[in-house]
Amino acid sequence: MHTAERPMTIARAQTETIAKKYAGVRDVNSFYTSNLGKTYYSVSGVDNKNKNVFVIVAKKGGTVTVINAASGISEQQAKNVISQRKHPSKFNGISLTLIKSKPYWVVSYMNSKGRLCFTTISFKNGTIYKSIENI
Repeated sequence: MHTAERPMTIARAQTETIAKKYAGVRDVNSFYTSNLGKTYYSVSGVDNKNKNVFVIVAKKGGTVTVINAASGISEQQAKNVISQRKHPSKFNGISLTLIKSKPYWVVSYMNSKGRLCFTTISFKNGTIYKSIENI
């Protein structure tokens, strides 16, 4: 393992452990990290009731938020919003974050001019909350 990857590997393992302990997650599907002022680590997975859930853990303080995946839009739906509204040339990444205790998708992408952009989308209904473009 490369030294640069080690902190993320540790963060993922810790987040998965917390998701299993506090949310009954059996199978982890994806790991996300976001840093918009506060750092959050998240996993998606299936809990012991066969429900798809997201578990978001604050890096500082370790607050755990469990969200039923069916209560909002999927990662793919968030990407579709960006594709339709922003016409990216390339997706860089996507993650879950909390803003004022509510979940949001943060999508990083390159626009048609090759400039870096970030758009924050409401997890609940897919509306665009904020965009930072042409970085």
